Amino acid sequence: MKIFIYFAKIRIHFSFIFLILFFSQTLAIETVELGEVHLSLQVTTSPKIFIKKSNNLVSTDLELKNHPQNIFEYQITEPFLVKLTNSSEYQLKLKTPLILEKQRISGSSSAQDFLKAEVRWGEKREHLKTLTQDPLFFKQENSLNNISEETYFLNISTQANKSIYGKYQGSLILIFEPMA
Repeated sequence: MKIFIYFAKIRIHFSFIFLILFFSQTLAIETVELGEVHLSLQVTTSPKIFIKKSNNLVSTDLELKNHPQNIFEYQITEPFLVKLTNSSEYQLKLKTPLILEKQRISGSSSAQDFLKAEVRWGEKREHLKTLTQDPLFFKQENSLNNISEETYFLNISTQANKSIYGKYQGSLILIFEPMA
């Protein structure tokens, strides 16, 4: 079977050469000199985003403090620097809602939670937008050489259940995506 296919390929090849030889003798082939083609090439890199705490601290831990007038309300507002290259827009969303859980003491089976925490983000402390699993879009106005930097504020607040005390923890996962 392989030999037959091999011969069929050779036959087609020879037939093609025969047709070229036949038509090349009957047709007048005129050579045309091609001109120069100038191309302009612009290489762009994909948009990138860098986020860091404005105070340049390496730690990614945040500690909520209780409010002076309401000891059951806990919150924090922290500034972050957002730097974009090759873009001036990004979208931001929560991967999952933030739930703070009580650290369990060994042998304890009950897990008492805070209420779901509210996570907000924005340029001005008084105009923060509530983050959800649906993306919010942000545009940075100040751009120089395809690089833009702006400070944003992350605010997290929650209410403690009145009958519990102890240490609580949770994981906040934010998804930043630069827009092309």
